[in-house]
Amino acid sequence: MSIHRRWAAGALIASLVALLGLAQTSGAEEAEVPFVDGKMWGETAPVLKRTYLVGISNLLAAEYLYQKKKGFPSDKHSSIRRVYEGIDEMSLDECIERIDAWYEKHPDRSDETVMGVIWLDMVVPNLPAHMRD
Repeated sequence: MSIHRRWAAGALIASLVALLGLAQTSGAEEAEVPFVDGKMWGETAPVLKRTYLVGISNLLAAEYLYQKKKGFPSDKHSSIRRVYEGIDEMSLDECIERIDAWYEKHPDRSDETVMGVIWLDMVVPNLPAHMRD
């Protein structure tokens, strides 16, 4: 079963938990939507890490299916296809472990976004050589 199907199973519960957490933020925090970086990731509860990854997975899956229906851009021009195919066989827990490990290994790069870590550590190494450029 692909990561996208496994992730969908917990999406509803994780989304509800995330909404409860977001409901407790102050007005100032609601005004900005930051990119999630290593500092924020390290301070985030596991269930919210899962929620974040479920959201990314759903976004990628929707765009991937749209591109598949309409015709993919070439391999060198479809970052959505690269990400989707690069992490397709990983579970949520594997993704969280890889992201956690990357930040532990690179403490001086806590300003790197989680999406950057996903790209550098999980997507690119799993892509065929012709899709890495």
